[in-house]
Amino acid sequence: MKSAAAAAFGISSSSGDYAEEAPPMRAVAISSLPAELQFGAPKSFGKAPPLGIVRPGPLASQGRAPSVCVKKEWNESSWSVKTLEQVPLGFPLERTHREIHDADANAVAKRISNALTKLSVEAEYDGENAKAKCTSTDMVSFRIRLFAGNDDGLPVVVEVQRRSGSSSSFMKICRQILNGAEGSEVKFEDAANKKMPPFVKGSISGMKCLQSVVAKEEVSGENEAIEKSMELLRSKQKDSNLLGLENLCLVTDPIKTRPDVAFKSCKAVIMEDRCSELREELGVILQNDAFEPEEFDDEADPFAKKSRHLALQLLANSLVLTSKDGCLADAVESKKYFADFLIPTLIDEVKSFKVSSNNSYEAACCLTSLASCSDVARRLLRNNGAVEDLRAAYHHGLENHELLASEAEEALVAMGESTV
Repeated sequence: MKSAAAAAFGISSSSGDYAEEAPPMRAVAISSLPAELQFGAPKSFGKAPPLGIVRPGPLASQGRAPSVCVKKEWNESSWSVKTLEQVPLGFPLERTHREIHDADANAVAKRISNALTKLSVEAEYDGENAKAKCTSTDMVSFRIRLFAGNDDGLPVVVEVQRRSGSSSSFMKICRQILNGAEGSEVKFEDAANKKMPPFVKGSISGMKCLQSVVAKEEVSGENEAIEKSMELLRSKQKDSNLLGLENLCLVTDPIKTRPDVAFKSCKAVIMEDRCSELREELGVILQNDAFEPEEFDDEADPFAKKSRHLALQLLANSLVLTSKDGCLADAVESKKYFADFLIPTLIDEVKSFKVSSNNSYEAACCLTSLASCSDVARRLLRNNGAVEDLRAAYHHGLENHELLASEAEEALVAMGESTV
């Protein structure tokens, strides 16, 4: 029986032949030398990292490669699209999409980029994949992508997808973008501009129509708001820090709070001793160098990007109100904070327009307020090279960000300079 089974499998019945015809792998299954097993990094890197974590190599050789690859996709300042992918079968398009029948892909991309410039939306483009990454002046982040409706490339499908920020602000911008993609005129409501409308100076109780009204004792609202915001900034939670900055931006905006409260808050933020800790915190946020495009991915640390923008917005609110009162001129002359830190930092932010046009715009608003307050401030701006940087920002804004171009021009006029 055994011999028949052996014959069926082609094995000789001689017991001595089994070892010769055995599979070779059986002979190496047991080795006289123990196998040297390595997990994670080689011994030269020190202790191996935990399972599943790969230790990066030296910063100069391997550390920069991933960031370059991430940023390489978004390396275009203008949108040029030649070919489109069709909408994948079963792909759920956002409700905020529209089909364009009267233009090819490149024409539609050009219309959209022109609309983004008029809307002062900071944008980066990927022409190869027909995508645009956008951020509005009020920090609404969204993506635009183009698809082909059919094999011949028409209609061109424009999809706008919100990633973060206010839904209502996004819908206003989205409608304008989609209308612009169809060839309609884009009309931008300049709600984000720092030009404040006239407002009542002093307390509202001073109005003639309220003289006969018995007013209750006023509570110092700005003190309470600033103290609560400072508590949030002291928190170790990043979302609490952002909430504190947002509260300060609101309490220094005369459109969103009482004008007298806004002015007192702005004065406290800029020059009062009780807010010295706040100014130090703003310095920590802004003293980090403006991120280089190839080394920074805004999705990697959205808190850092938003904190920087809110800090600049807070300074812009505070400087525009205090410059009209006259107290800013005195502070520039008496406090080294302006000459040693604030003015150089704002100028550096203006010239980082290729990294963030929105931040450059906020910094330009600050420089306009400083340039309009005193001769001392204008001299400090010139000594720090503000004229050349504002001119560069102006020309960049003409093609990419209308608010930046307008504000840079106004800062130059306030300094007695031209855009040429």
